[in-house]
Amino acid sequence: MKEVVYEPEAEMIAWAESRIPGCKFRDDAHAIGIRSEAGFHGVVVFDAFTTAGCWISVASDGGRRWLTRELLIRVFAYPFLQCGHPRINAFISAGNQASLALCEGLGFVREGVMRQAGFNGEDLIMLGMLRSECRWLPHRVAGKTGRTQVYTECRA
Repeated sequence: MKEVVYEPEAEMIAWAESRIPGCKFRDDAHAIGIRSEAGFHGVVVFDAFTTAGCWISVASDGGRRWLTRELLIRVFAYPFLQCGHPRINAFISAGNQASLALCEGLGFVREGVMRQAGFNGEDLIMLGMLRSECRWLPHRVAGKTGRTQVYTECRA
């Protein structure tokens, strides 16, 4: 059975770094993951916190069945509700069509291109999501979250 986890955070961050080429998260990084007896299936890392938002990065085991409704609600509740940020941001390699499709399907909007800024000199696409645009917040799915518990304090 898969479960959403907040610990061990350092292990989740290291797991995500090992799956994202050239990635090294900042010291302020926090993570939410999903795992089963087989190990981690996906980890979402938040870092580079400011008063206006933070950066979000996603790493997976390559499978397609790890992204649950419960995980999505917790992932978006953390920056928007717990930390109170008005926006979140993501950089994705222009060649990573699967990640771009995932983020856009979740509601992120393309906001710009950073030319030759990637690990291998590829362009990076900048995406953003405003709290007012997020369809995954609990008030939007009231009654459908089961026993989901959301932390009430930002750990940034």
